[in-house]
Amino acid sequence: MVNVKRTIAYHAFFLAFFSLCSGFSSVSGQEGEEVNPKKLFEYHCATCHGEDGNGTKRGHELKVPNLTDPEWQSTKKDEEILNSITNGKNKMPRWSDKLKPVEIRVLAGYVRKLVLKKRP
Repeated sequence: MVNVKRTIAYHAFFLAFFSLCSGFSSVSGQEGEEVNPKKLFEYHCATCHGEDGNGTKRGHELKVPNLTDPEWQSTKKDEEILNSITNGKNKMPRWSDKLKPVEIRVLAGYVRKLVLKKRP
């Protein structure tokens, strides 16, 4: 019963989150402050993931994924991306100690927008 409630809560959260974040270049945080996902990514993530999501030399040494890879994107659930940012993964630090929940949600949405479009 607890797992069913948890599953429903997760789905409701992600549905609300991605409905809210899709199409916005910045999102309002608490007290009207603007949260710019690109600036957050460049400041906190680009050291390893690169500004475009392809990874840097350091990132490649740490074996970070290419966030622009359509195959990688298709194999990751939204919850996995959010969890990796929140709690860290492998050598990636946990960001829940330094970022607000709204900033983490916005970053997760931004990662989804980094996927390269395949040309026809």
